[in-house]
Amino acid sequence: MQSNGEIWGGALPDDVVVEILSRLPPKPFFRSKCVSKTWLALSSPASRLNKHLQPTLRGFFWETRFQSGFTNISGGIDEVDATLSALPYHAVHDRCQIMDCCNGLLLVKCWFGCPTIEHMYETFYGENFSLAFQPQDQSQFHVVCFRHSHNQNVCSNIFFTFSSNSGKWRQGENLECDLHVAYTPKPIFLDGKLHLRTEAHKVVSVDPKNNTSVVTNFDFLGLAKDDISEIGQSQGLLHFMSLNEFHMMSIWVPETIHPQNWILKHQLSLDGMLFVSPWYWNLTLHPEKDVLFVHLGNGRILSIELQTAKSNEICVFSDRLCSTFWLYMPCFLV
Repeated sequence: MQSNGEIWGGALPDDVVVEILSRLPPKPFFRSKCVSKTWLALSSPASRLNKHLQPTLRGFFWETRFQSGFTNISGGIDEVDATLSALPYHAVHDRCQIMDCCNGLLLVKCWFGCPTIEHMYETFYGENFSLAFQPQDQSQFHVVCFRHSHNQNVCSNIFFTFSSNSGKWRQGENLECDLHVAYTPKPIFLDGKLHLRTEAHKVVSVDPKNNTSVVTNFDFLGLAKDDISEIGQSQGLLHFMSLNEFHMMSIWVPETIHPQNWILKHQLSLDGMLFVSPWYWNLTLHPEKDVLFVHLGNGRILSIELQTAKSNEICVFSDRLCSTFWLYMPCFLV
């Protein structure tokens, strides 16, 4: 026997229901999914038309050597506690540091003290932590750790993956010793793989579920050794960006039919934009638009429209010693 909700919900044509749902703010939208099974099924196509549910850039998380912060650019109330004071670990640890931000979820590292000088001289040791999180599957996330050490001419370069489902770390494959993940990487989680740039125009892609990796060398693009490179994600595609000594930026994307082939999507000159030092740039692409965000130094963030090369300084971080930053775009799950 049908419920009153099913009878009432089925009285309207599907296209009318989709039109109604596409105009609702987030809270009424999610409540409407309980009206009937029909409305629940139609909420998926309606969500793609609903401007209230589209990912919106709220601001930037940023990190310095001594503190974390958040800069709101949405014009609303600053609802993010960037001091991380709400964390239970914060009161008992010397430092809590943002390591990564993936689809609205933060990865935070907390620790006591610092390594001893003797240990630092004994072994060169570096770790990079990255987060893999898909909002459509909130039941799990993965953390990938790249660990590089060098001691008495013996080199170790390996990665580990952590699954929130199992609560365990798994050791991955041994990587080439000279495959160094960038000091301040911009990990990209796309299509189930975590992509990280290395220091030699290479990208290592890790499948955290299967604990496997693939390395792609982008030298075939004709890059010079001293060119700066970075990766990003926009509109569902991995982007590879390079900047030469003449401040000419080139951005490539994989072909749709043959993804092993890369094509030039944008090329623009960034000369004369008063950058502090191009060798310390931090670059991040807007996930939904052809817009590039550049950290100029001194806490300044510049947005560049890639189609027109039009630039605009959109904010200045309160701590101008910022070393890296992440976009914060909360996701509404449908």
